[in-house]
Amino acid sequence: MRDARDGHLDVGARPQKDSAWHAARTGRLRTLERMGLAEEEIPGRWRIDAELEAKLRRMGERGDIIKTMHRELGEAGLARAAGNYAIFDPARDGQRVIGRIVGEGFSDELSERRYVVIDGADGRTHYAEIGALAGHDDAPVRNAIVELRPRSAEPREIDRTIARIADANRGIYSDQLHREFDRKASGEFIAAHVRRLETMRQDGLVSRSVEGGWSVGADHLDRALRYEALHRSRNPVQIVVLSWQRLEDLPQVVGATWLDRKLVSKDRDAFASMGFGAEVEIALRTRRQWLIDQGFAREEEGQVRYARNMLRTLEVRELARTAADISARTGLEFRDVKPGDSVSGTYRRMLTLNSGRFALIELSHDFALVPWRPVLERARGQLVTGSVGGGGISWSIGQKRGLGIS
Repeated sequence: MRDARDGHLDVGARPQKDSAWHAARTGRLRTLERMGLAEEEIPGRWRIDAELEAKLRRMGERGDIIKTMHRELGEAGLARAAGNYAIFDPARDGQRVIGRIVGEGFSDELSERRYVVIDGADGRTHYAEIGALAGHDDAPVRNAIVELRPRSAEPREIDRTIARIADANRGIYSDQLHREFDRKASGEFIAAHVRRLETMRQDGLVSRSVEGGWSVGADHLDRALRYEALHRSRNPVQIVVLSWQRLEDLPQVVGATWLDRKLVSKDRDAFASMGFGAEVEIALRTRRQWLIDQGFAREEEGQVRYARNMLRTLEVRELARTAADISARTGLEFRDVKPGDSVSGTYRRMLTLNSGRFALIELSHDFALVPWRPVLERARGQLVTGSVGGGGISWSIGQKRGLGIS
């Protein structure tokens, strides 16, 4: 309808030789009318929606998305009502979806932008554009249980701490200055600030100082805001993995599972009575009974009470069982690493357990299983040194060593 003027199009009588074209155009206008994009004001005179092309493009994209969702559900062997399809909008504040990944792929292969299809616990199927993966990000894993959230574009508390330290030190931040600023700060906590500055440096937003620290500047929070906005444009959706294991594998396994965390949590999510939501409710009931049978919980006055430190106890039991299997194959002994300990050895591989992901570190005459971080994947087969804190481990990476555990 490119010949419409001022949003109007006159389709009057046509010469006989143009009758086919006239009929085709009138038929198209009738179709647009049913779609709410055109209106016949008087016979032969039509008002055309000012955003016709943009709206048709969005409708076409939505149609392609629904076809993608339908295909992915079919390949997963699931049947869901088309009326329950939804497109995740990261511009909506507070939007949050929990579900399992049933499909993933490239929405644009040239720019490597990806999508995921989520079988939601709310009874709907969700399509989300997640953008391009960063270098350390894993591709989405089918059947993993995840939470989708809009990525924030606000400076973080870590940025505010950096800014305060730099303000007191003529625009310079360093790990030594951080220790002087906060004597109680752990090595892990300070290392997180250094990693933040390093990622911002890669986008040209901060620079290293000649003294070995970081030239932050008085406008650091503005730079942090630009950094977050830049990354939100690349990755509009944050994917938090709640369980790498399939839902059906969780109810009766050793380990601190997502189901256990849901059972002991004070925050209760409402799960739908259909689809994945109904499967989650069944899995929670089955897991609750398993915990009672194993002595981790008891029924009391109509309520279920869980043992103190239950999650930690379940995790320790799974790690002990996994370590015993590794010891039987390698002849090496297992070293239990606790908060406050240091560990130095060769990173061999990542293990996906019911309790989460753990790194296998080969030490001199034994090995350790410690919480895994993506940064370790670029250090496979290399010497790594870590300081164990309450929230994880801060790693430094060295050279290759030893033959290792396979």
